[in-house]
Amino acid sequence: MKRIVSIWLPAWPIERMRRSHHAASPAAAWPDPAAAWPDDVALALVAATGRGLRITAANSRALAEGVQPGQALADARAAFPGLATRPAEPGRDGAGLLALAHWAGRYGPRRHVDGDDGIWIDTTGVAHLYGGEAGLLRDLHLRLRALGFTARIAVAETYGGAHALARFAASPGRPVVVADAGAIAAALAPLPVAALRIEGEAVRLARRLGLKRIGQLYDLPRVSLARRFRVSEAAAEALMARLDAALGRRAEPLAELIEPPVLHVQQSFAEPLISAEGLAAAVADLAERLCAGLDAAGLGLRRGRLVLYRVDATSTAVLIGTAAPVREPAHVIGLIAGKLETLDAGFGIDIVALEAVAAEPLGARQEVLVTSSRISDATGGGTLRAVSMGVVGGGPDCDRGRRGNGDDLARLVDRLANRLGPDRVLRAAVVPSHLPERAERRWPLVAADTARPRQQRSGASAPAASFERRHHSGLRPAVLLVAPEPITVMAEVPDGPPLRFTWRRVEHRVVAAEGPERIEAEWWRALGERRREVEAPRTAVEPGDCTASDRVSGARSPHARSCADREGKRNTTIAQASAGGAPVGELLGEPVALPSVHRPRDYYRIEDVAGGRYWVFRLGLYGRGGEDGAPRWFMHGLFG
Repeated sequence: MKRIVSIWLPAWPIERMRRSHHAASPAAAWPDPAAAWPDDVALALVAATGRGLRITAANSRALAEGVQPGQALADARAAFPGLATRPAEPGRDGAGLLALAHWAGRYGPRRHVDGDDGIWIDTTGVAHLYGGEAGLLRDLHLRLRALGFTARIAVAETYGGAHALARFAASPGRPVVVADAGAIAAALAPLPVAALRIEGEAVRLARRLGLKRIGQLYDLPRVSLARRFRVSEAAAEALMARLDAALGRRAEPLAELIEPPVLHVQQSFAEPLISAEGLAAAVADLAERLCAGLDAAGLGLRRGRLVLYRVDATSTAVLIGTAAPVREPAHVIGLIAGKLETLDAGFGIDIVALEAVAAEPLGARQEVLVTSSRISDATGGGTLRAVSMGVVGGGPDCDRGRRGNGDDLARLVDRLANRLGPDRVLRAAVVPSHLPERAERRWPLVAADTARPRQQRSGASAPAASFERRHHSGLRPAVLLVAPEPITVMAEVPDGPPLRFTWRRVEHRVVAAEGPERIEAEWWRALGERRREVEAPRTAVEPGDCTASDRVSGARSPHARSCADREGKRNTTIAQASAGGAPVGELLGEPVALPSVHRPRDYYRIEDVAGGRYWVFRLGLYGRGGEDGAPRWFMHGLFG
C-alpha cells in the first residue's frame, strides 16, 4: 500500500528568516524591535503589490493581535501600532524550501516541494528502516523541530488525503496525523470541503448549497451535484476530481524532485540524432568527459542518469547504478548500452546529457611498484630499459585499477542490477542479534541510501561483523529453515536432549546429541515492539506481524487467517549457507516471529540412526513460573 507523507510548515517564511539570520550573524543587532526574534514581539513580513504593501506572513504574536496574511499594512498598523515588519524574501523562501526537500530524501527518494509552505514524501517501503511508520514520523517531526520549524505532518495512502489532513486535521496539540490503510474516507469525512484543494469559487458554491464537510459528498449522486453546480460545471468537475484523487479512486501524477547532479556534461547537435550508432557514439564521448571530470575531482560514479532531449520538446531518461565507485568509461558505457535499445528517439534527439547523480571519493591506487619495457637503442649499442611508476586510478583511463577479482565481481553486479533491477541482486548483511533468524538480512547491492540498513549507512558494518564473530562463533548448520518448524520430542528427562523426535510425520531415533547452547531472549526488542504497538496501533497485518501461534498452532482468529492467506503459499524452503557454515538468516528480508520471543532457547546438535544431523531447540524452561505454557521443541536447521 502506498504511503504519502505531507509536511505543512505554517510559519515557514518567518522561521526560515529567523534561522538564516542566526546562521549568518548570531550576534548581530537589528535596528528594529524584532532584533532578537522574541516571541512576545509581533512581527510581520510585507511585500509590495499592485494594491500597495501587503502582509505576507506573521508570527504567532501578530496573529493573536489580529494581523492576517493578505491584509494591507496600513490597516494592520492601524489596528496594532506596535507591529514590527521586515521585507518578505520569496526567492530565498523558495530556495530554502527546495533545500529542505532535498534534505527530506532520507525518508524516501520520491519527494518534492508542495506549494510555498509544504513538502510531500513517498515513504512506501521505507518505514521499516525506522522501526515502523510511527518511528519514521517521530524522527521526522523531531528533526524539523530541532531545525526550528513548526510542522504539521500527516500520512495517508494518497497525496490529496495527506495534504488535507496535514492542513486541516493536524494541530499544535496533535502535530502528527496518521490515516490507517483503507481508512482515508473516514479520516477525511469531518474536514471542510476547502481541504480538497479547490478554488475559491467552488468553495463558495459548495457552502451556498450546504456542503460544508467532505463526508457530505460521499453519497451525493454525481448527476445531482452537476445539476446543483449548473452555474459552473467546471467547478463541479474540479470538486469531484479532487475528491476522487483524495480517496484513491483516480490516479494523481506527482512531479518528483530531480536531484542536482554532482557533475553534468552534455552535447548538442545541429542535426537531430536518429540512428542508434550516432547515439552510441555520443554516449561514448560523454562517458569519457564525465569520467575525466570525476577523476579531476577524485570521485567515482555511484548513480548516473542519461537524458535524451527530443526535438518535440519531450525527454526521456535512464538511470544506472554501481555497487562501488567507478570512473572507467568502458564500464559506464557498458551499463548504458544495455538500456539504449529501450529508448525512443521519436523524431530525433538534439541534446544528449550525462549526469553523475551520486558520487563517492575514489582515489588513485598503485597496483605495481614499477613497470619496464625494452626499447631498441638507435645507436646499435644494445637496449635501453624504460622504467615508470605504476600508479593506477588517474589519467585518461580514469579507473584502470579495477583489475582484481573484487573489481570483476563489482562489474558483474553492476551489469546484473542494471539489467534485472537493483531489487533483484541482493547481498547478506549482518544484523547484531543473538537470534539466528534475525542475524542476517538481505539488501540490494546497488541501492540508494534509503534502501540500506541504518548501521550500514552510518559505517557501523564493522561492529556488526565483530558481533557476528563474538556471538555466533559456535557451530552453525549449513542450512537454516525459513521458519522454525514444530517437532514432537521424547526425552529421558524433561530438560535433557531428545531421544526420539517426529518431524514432518517422520520419526527419528537419536544416537548422539551435543548441547545445550543457551540463547537468551532479546528482551529489549520485545519491549520496543510493545512500546511501538502502544504508540501506533495498527489494524492491518504487516510483514513480520504474524505470531508463531498463527503460523504453528493453526489458530483461526481473523489475524491468523490473514496471516495464513499471506503465507499459505510459502512452503518451508531452505537456503544454502556460505561455505564457512555461517547462518543464512531470514531469507525473505523480514524477521520470523516466534511464540513468546521473550523466552530463552536451548539448542542441541543431534544425529539420528540414518546419519542425518539436525539443529533443534527447546523454547522455554521447565519449572520457570510466569511463562506462557510448557516448553516446546522446534527444528531450526540441517547440517551438511
